[in-house]
Amino acid sequence: MSRTSHLVAFLSIIASAALVGTGAVVVASSHDASAAEQAVAVRQAEALRRTPDQVVSGAIDTTDRSDAVTFAYAGDSITARPDSWLHVLERDPAVRAVGGYAHSGYRSDQVLREIRPVPTADVLVVELGTNDVNQAVPVGTITANVDALVRKVDAHRVLVVAGPPSDRTTSLWGADRRAGQLVLTRALRADARRHGWAFVDPFTAVRTADGAYEPGTTPDGIHPTAEANLGVAHVMAEAIEATGR
Repeated sequence: MSRTSHLVAFLSIIASAALVGTGAVVVASSHDASAAEQAVAVRQAEALRRTPDQVVSGAIDTTDRSDAVTFAYAGDSITARPDSWLHVLERDPAVRAVGGYAHSGYRSDQVLREIRPVPTADVLVVELGTNDVNQAVPVGTITANVDALVRKVDAHRVLVVAGPPSDRTTSLWGADRRAGQLVLTRALRADARRHGWAFVDPFTAVRTADGAYEPGTTPDGIHPTAEANLGVAHVMAEAIEATGR
């Protein structure tokens, strides 16, 4: 086994150990991966080690605006990053974040564990699942976590967000992230329909037909650029207002 193969296998073991007891299903495929896929996995692991711990919790805007639609948020890096749709909406007088939890790199079960009830929120915005897809968690487990999270937060209404695009077709857990995000989006849409929740796909303008990002709309193949997030935030604001009114 090459040095790269040893490293990928070691990272897969560490990743699997970290998930013990979380309920996540891990599929490691380092032994079957090609040299090119192994190299991609190593670069992804190095990028993860350089990513700062991005966490947002609680109210974002405490201004008392009785006419604003209030919302809670449950998300991962798509929500937690400094240039995310959530932070863009801090400047929008029509909506106001009154609670929630978002953490870069977190799966749906991890956010479920950390988030607190926000029963005063007009809308709960659920933007989760991309890290579950990356770690090969079945969509049935993801939607079950979303359902449990909705019950825990206990907001008046619910808005479920589609999975974002992805330029990545491999992961340390042997997942095809691009194809997996499309499967995730279909599952989340069906779950929302089943419960009578609202659903929004704010990524249609930046997603290609096969699920990748449109050229120039992502800095890393995983997240939208700051400019692209302006468009995402605009769609999100309209959806939050429509759901909350």
